[in-house]
Formats: sequence, structure tokens, C-alpha cells
Amino acid sequence: MTLLEPDADGQLAWEDDCVDLFDLAGDPLDAAVARLKAGMKPTAEDIALLTEAARTAQRAFKEVGAANDVLDDASDLGEDLANALANSLKRQARTEVPALLGALRAQAARVERSETVRTIANRILGNGGPDEPDTQVPIPALTADLLPHVPSVYDDEEEPGASLADFWERQERLERVQDRVRRERVEHVATHLLALAEEIVDRAFRDTRFTRATLDEMDRAYALWCVCLDEG
Repeated sequence: MTLLEPDADGQLAWEDDCVDLFDLAGDPLDAAVARLKAGMKPTAEDIALLTEAARTAQRAFKEVGAANDVLDDASDLGEDLANALANSLKRQARTEVPALLGALRAQAARVERSETVRTIANRILGNGGPDEPDTQVPIPALTADLLPHVPSVYDDEEEPGASLADFWERQERLERVQDRVRRERVEHVATHLLALAEEIVDRAFRDTRFTRATLDEMDRAYALWCVCLDEG
């Protein structure tokens, strides 16, 4: 039997039955356990309750194990995706990046679903209390204003009496500086993108709010990276 998604009533649905999380340790089961502890012979109903409780616990343990496997896979795949992203950014292969960002988002969604099931399974097993709200870590947002400024002819005041040769020399010097700064802008955004990817991979995609916010920032950073590429 397979654990399905929790429904809106806080119940855990299985393929062939439905287990109420808050009834598993209810009065009938407690009473059956109490009778066993008192040395009384279990009734057929007691045996049925205890058997179902044991099977439910087994399924919950299985789902916790499956969630651990998902995290292991997410860590390995996440590292592979981060390395591929670094390679694509280095080669300035802009068409490759969207697919990698999409793969990171898909992996994050898989972990989120798995962790939801883990939480429910742990509640069945009596592990832990209510879920603590995630502490939102600020995501550093990168904008064009925060990048190195590309100088223009208006930043260089012309010296009085400068010759035409001086003008061309200043122009060539300006163009060299502009090319360097444009490269710096591209590298700056690429570094930002890669740092964000490594951050969510290091967290194994488990912090849902942080991961979502980081992936959104990565989408914005990719758009900014493309703008910087087009400046060159």
C-alpha cells in the first residue's frame, strides 16, 4: 500500500483505506493496549485494532525512509545541476541555463512533496510536535544598479585645447575600460546565480520558503545576465 497526498481534512490517504491521524491513538486503541497491559485476553476487535496500528506504523516508517532517499537523490542531483550551471555560465551558453533552472525547480518541488509526507508520517509515529514555521532568510537581490557602472564619454571631461589625437586616445582608452567593465558585470551576475544555486543545494532544498524565493531570484538574475551579455 502506498501513502498518497494528505487531504484537506488532515487525513492520510492510502490506496485501499483512510487513516485518521488523530484517531490512531484514540480511545479504542488505548483501551486495547490497556487490556493487554493488564494481562487480559485480547478480543477480536483488539487484535484488529493492534494489527492495523502496526501496519500503519510500518507504512509510516517506510515513507520516512523513502523521504530520506529523496533527500539523498536531491543532494546528488543538485550538485550535478550546480556544476552544469557553472559550466554553462562560464561558456555564456544562455540557451542552456533555463533548462537547468527548471530542473532545480522541479527537484525542489519533489523534495517539498516528499517532506510533506514525511511530516505526516512522523505525526503518525508520534515523532516531534507541531511544525515550526520556517525562518525566512533574506535573499540577496541583484539589480542593474548594483553592478559596476559602464563609463561613457560624458564621464570624461574634455581637456581644453586637446588635439584630435588626444581625443582618439581617450576614446580608445574609454572603449577598453567599457569592455572590461561589461565583462565584470557579466561575471558578477554569473557569480550571484551560482552562489544561489549552491545555497539551495547545500540546504538540500528542504527550506521551502527559502528555496522558492531563491529560485525566483535566480530567474530574475538570469534575465539580468542576458541583458549584460547583450551589452558586450
